[in-house]
Amino acid sequence: MKIPSIVKHQQVLFWARSAYTFLSLGLATASAQVYVAPTTVPVYGADSSKDLGFYFDGDLGPSFMPDFQSSRFGFPGSFSARPGVRLGVEPGFNFLAGDRLTLGGEFETGVIYNYLYSIKEAGSPTSLRGDFYQVPILGNLVLKLHPDSFVVPYVGVGGGGDYSRARIHMPGFFDSETHNEEIDPAVQAMAGVRFRLNAICELGFGYKFLAAFPSEGRYFGTHSASVTFSLRF
Repeated sequence: MKIPSIVKHQQVLFWARSAYTFLSLGLATASAQVYVAPTTVPVYGADSSKDLGFYFDGDLGPSFMPDFQSSRFGFPGSFSARPGVRLGVEPGFNFLAGDRLTLGGEFETGVIYNYLYSIKEAGSPTSLRGDFYQVPILGNLVLKLHPDSFVVPYVGVGGGGDYSRARIHMPGFFDSETHNEEIDPAVQAMAGVRFRLNAICELGFGYKFLAAFPSEGRYFGTHSASVTFSLRF
């Protein structure tokens, strides 16, 4: 009469195997349903439509004047300048914007200063010293590029006038000073890169070359490397 015991034993094995199979299928299904979110790096997309309108740019940095010849003090002389400083302000208006670029026009002014450590009169060993100031008065066209990044390269050209004032110290028994002022035609080229800090503000670095053309026929140039910023309204 052991048959019922055998039957019960077989039933227990059947239900144990069924429970094991059910648990295995459940774990496999749960593992298959685990979702791992892909890792993505956000890509900046420039919205050029927001660049249309008024803006204000500024720059500050060192200025460099190569040696130049001039007769502005009534004698032909050679002028040598030490590195100085340039401060510029440029209010402007972006009037054209596309998917990849923005074109704007701006008015530029400011001040440039360099110390004249050597002013030699032609044929004379006498060395004079003084100061050289410039105030550019320019109209610029600026083209800004908009790759899919927060980096904004730009290039520009400008033209107008350059007010300059040179002051020299003449040593001697009676020390004296003399100065000369003039406004000359001028042109400018620029390039640089800015980085978008937010929707309206950019910060970067720029280079400018300003060339003025006095009536005496010799041009003088000024190089500058600046920290720049831009604020859109």
